This record gives sequence, C-alpha cells and structure tokens, in this order.
Amino acid sequence: MKNKRKLRWANYQFVLGRIAHLNHDWITPAEYLPYIHALLGDIDLDPCSTHSANVEFVRAKKIYTLEEDGLNIEEPWTGKTYLFPPTFGRCSFNKERGTWRWSVKAGTSAKAPSVIWFRRLVKEWKLRNIPEALFYTLYPEMMRTCPEMWDFPVCIPTDRANTIHGDKLFTLKSPMFWGYFVYLPSLEFGFDQTERFKEIFSNLGKIIC
Repeated sequence: MKNKRKLRWANYQFVLGRIAHLNHDWITPAEYLPYIHALLGDIDLDPCSTHSANVEFVRAKKIYTLEEDGLNIEEPWTGKTYLFPPTFGRCSFNKERGTWRWSVKAGTSAKAPSVIWFRRLVKEWKLRNIPEALFYTLYPEMMRTCPEMWDFPVCIPTDRANTIHGDKLFTLKSPMFWGYFVYLPSLEFGFDQTERFKEIFSNLGKIIC
C-alpha cells in the first residue's frame, strides 16, 4: 500500500512539474467569459496576460505581459480590472530592488503567485485607482494563506472548468484544481455593487459573502 501511495505521489509531482514548466500559464475558461463581461462590461486592464489570450478571450483595453511585469510596474493599475495570475511557480522578494520575482523554482521563503498578485490588486483598489475588479485563481491554498480574501464576495463554481493552455490554446478537460472568483466591488457614489455580483455569478456557483 505504501509503495502504491508513493507511486501516485511521484506521478502527481511529475504532472505538476510538466505543467509548471510550460512556456505560458493557463487562460480563463471560455465558459466563464460571459459572466465576467456581464459583471465588468468593458475591461480596462488585465495586468497579467498575453497578447493572444487577450485578443481571443478577455479583450481588455490594456494588458501587461510577463515581459512587461505588471506585478512590479511602478505606474498604478487603473480602470476596471480582471486578473488571473500564474497558478504555478513561486514569487521571491528581492530586498535590494523591492520587487517580486516569479520563477518555476524558488526557495522555501517564496510565496504563491496568486497571493502576491491579489495583494497588489487590493492595494490598487484601496487607493481607488481601480473602481472595480474581479480576481480568478486555481490556487486552493489561498483560502487558507490569504485570509483577507474573505473580506470580499467569493464565487465557487459548481463544476470545474475546462482551463485553456495559454500557448497552444488547447483545453484541459480534467483540471486538477477547482478555480474560484473574488470580487472587489465598485463603491462609486457610495453604492456597493455586491448584489449585482451575486445576481450574475449565482448562476455559476455558490456565493460566499
């Protein structure tokens, strides 16, 4: 029995390693896009994207690619923002430069990319640079390691989505992780848009507020 468990874990690690070393991360599942656009309308910014993903799927007015490094860019993020950060790899903090660096392999003190990207998103939202934002991740551990996400409405879809690979645009039919959304609502004119999020995304899954 122990040998079987070791074999299963070895296979699991192998698969994770193969996925983590892909040239691009995963793209937002196509079946979620109508909900995203119904909520945000025209998306002003996707700070973690590729040109092909944006043209084919998200259609944000402005994007930052991996090379442009939207996470560490000094200029503020602005406008209605959609963010689906890298799921795999780790982020290490460079004290001299004061920046985060993403890599497939990092030290034990490194943080999950989803958490680091989400905290930058919240910072921009609190500064009112971003009037409204939607965050999507496939990283389940964030529910435990980033408790501040529970300050916002969350949608956990009923079914796992068919995630799209960002380079070849093929669909992963059996994703290993369950994705979920976190909504940073518009507070314009003193109105909280949480009810609109609940109305739209309750058709997708469970809403936790």
